[in-house]
Order: sequence, then structure tokens, then C-alpha cells
Amino acid sequence: MDGDQSISTVTLQMLNSLIDTQTRLRDAAETRWASAREAMFNLARLIAADWLEQKQHEKGGLEAIRMEELSRVVYQRISEMHAVSIIPEVGLLQQATQRNQDLVHERDELLLRCEKFGQENLRLQTEIEQMQNENKRLSIQNEKLKNNPPTGEMPSNNLCVPSWFNAWAASAGFERQSFIIRLIGDTGIARRPEIVKAIANKFSIDSTSGAVSNVISRLKEMGFVTIEDTAGTGNGAPPQVLALDRLGETAYIFLAQKLPAENEYHSVRSAHSTDAHTMLVLKAATFLEAEGYEIISKGEINIPMSDGRISSPDILARKNGREIHVEVERDVNKGDSEARARKWQNAFDAGQGWLYVFCETEEVQKKLIQEINRALASESRLQRANTLMTNLEVIKAGKRHADGSIWVSQKHPVNQK
Repeated sequence: MDGDQSISTVTLQMLNSLIDTQTRLRDAAETRWASAREAMFNLARLIAADWLEQKQHEKGGLEAIRMEELSRVVYQRISEMHAVSIIPEVGLLQQATQRNQDLVHERDELLLRCEKFGQENLRLQTEIEQMQNENKRLSIQNEKLKNNPPTGEMPSNNLCVPSWFNAWAASAGFERQSFIIRLIGDTGIARRPEIVKAIANKFSIDSTSGAVSNVISRLKEMGFVTIEDTAGTGNGAPPQVLALDRLGETAYIFLAQKLPAENEYHSVRSAHSTDAHTMLVLKAATFLEAEGYEIISKGEINIPMSDGRISSPDILARKNGREIHVEVERDVNKGDSEARARKWQNAFDAGQGWLYVFCETEEVQKKLIQEINRALASESRLQRANTLMTNLEVIKAGKRHADGSIWVSQKHPVNQK
């Protein structure tokens, strides 16, 4: 790049991400090399235990033994076993010969693996050093340009695309695989059923066929995505959640020239009590967005109230300039009834008399109506309450309130027009 060109933050982040990826590959190569060396030592312990015992007491101990020396001793001992002067029985001789051949073959494979791992480690180390130097150069250049900004329009970034990306782009599965990475990176979507639905719609595939699952499984095998199980809800198999792994994030940056969106599940999971409740909150948010609501938060925002209390609605949404607080419920908690009553009273006060409730089934909705009515009976809240409720069953069935909204159950004060 020219000395008067500013380096964007995205470019630096892309380089840092690539450095992390290369470092991880280098560490993996070193681990494989150590495994091969340990395997060679295990072989030596079988046929050269006395030699290892002697070397252990010498300066540097076993760590000082070079692979070439270890290989030579193993080879010599195997040769000695092969040249034993006492001729055993034919059966034993055949077994010894086969064992000798197996040991020689194993030794050759270990040496070859050690050589490959060593070369790979050296290559990765060289690439990392080059990228670190480039990153340092760009950081220095960017700092200079901050102090002396150039005039005129800045050109687009030109980052060298790595060979693995070009090889992936030329592969047969690239179109579908890159679609999933773009989908996750663009939207932050994590729920596997929604991702499967999007793939099926995009490529006109049956969502229940193995083709969709194969694409997702292949992305996991290549290290582009992670797949995480969620705790069960009691209604069928619990859904899985997907997220971009470090390599997937890097691939997205090259595809979209920007950083990926925050993962919808991991960004809000800590704000909710269970995996199942988190998943229901995400479903509710999706339906609300389809109804034209802007989702401000999914439980991660705490709202202070005038009397010092804190309101933490499961969903805070806005439509036509008006904010609503939505409570998402999977069941009626029969444990601490007083705590449940305080929850609904707090939600009523925070929403200034308006309660919006999204639940899983029509049966749960009926039970919640009774619980809410009991909770709001104190301080005449019930007479002043505007309670709007809906559930997944009626939404999936296409039912609507008379006003056309998804809030199929509505209760308003008698004197409210």
C-alpha cells in the first residue's frame, strides 16, 4: 500500500484474525510432532530400555536425545533382533520376521511424520512472522496517518487472499457453504432450524433431506462453524445452535469485507435462566420483527425505575414510536408465588399499566391469565391494566385478534375507549 493511504480498522482486524488462525495451526503441528516423538520413545522402551536408562542419567537426560540418534538405535536393535544366531522354530521365526517388518515400517512412518511436521511447523512459523511484521508496519503507518491525515477519497482495501480460501472457493460445495457463512455473519442467526429453513428456501431443497445436514456437518468438519446442543424443553429434540469458529469468521471477512454480526444466542444466553427460555425469547423476537417491531433488547438491558427497582423485560421492542415490554413465559412457576406476584407487579409498573406476554402454548396462556389477575389485584392494578397476550400455537395456526394483531387475548380497562 502507498504511504499516504489509511489502513482501516477492519483490515487490521482481518490480519489479527489470520495471525490467530496461523498460530493455532502452528500449535497443532507442534502437538503432532510431539506425539510422533513420544511414539518413537515408546518403541525404544520396548527394544532399547537399557540404552534409554543410560541416556537418562547423562547430561540433559531424555530431552537431549535427538531424533536421528533415537532412530539409529531403534534401527540397530531391530537389526540385532533380526540377526539372532539361534534359529527358532519355524512358527516363531515367522512371527519374529513379521514383527521386525512391522517395527521397521512403523519406524519409517514415524520418521516421515516427524519430517513433515517439522517442515509444516517451520512454514507456519515463517508465515506468522511475516504477518506479524506486516501488521506492525501497517499499525505504524496507520498511527502516522492519524496524526497527519491525507486529503481526498481513500481507496478500497486490497488484502492478499490466502491459498486455503482460494482452494475452498474453487471447491464443489462452496456455493452452499458460503451461503451459510454469509447468513450467520450477516444476521447473527444461531438457531439450526432457522438456518436449515433458509438453506432449503435458497436452494429449493427439502429441509428434511440429508443434503442440508451434510452441508452443515461439512462446515463443522472444516472448522468453519461450531455446533452446540441446548438443554431440552420436553417437546421433541432440543434445537442446536451454530456459531462461526475463528476460521469461519476469517472466511466471512474475506467474503463480506466486514466483521460478522454478534451471535444471537450467545449474546443473550446469560440474561435468561435456561437454554429453553433463551430459545423461546429468540422465537418471540422473530415473530415480533415480522409484525414490524424493532427489537431493542432481548433481556440484556436492565431499566432503572423511579423508586429504585430494576425492570428487566425479556424483550424490549418499539413500533410506531412506542416502546413495549414483553415477558416471555414457558410455564407457570408454582414455586415461589410471592416472587411471581412481584414479577408481574414490577412489569405492570415498568410498562406504565401495559403488560405484553408471549408464551409457548394456549394452555400456558390460560394459566398465566389467572396468575396475572391474582398478582395485579393489589393496589387496584387489575382495574387499570392493559394485558395483551399471545402464544406460539395460535400464531402458527394463523389466528389474529379482531384488530389484526398477533395479540389474540386483550384485556383493557372498562372506561378505556
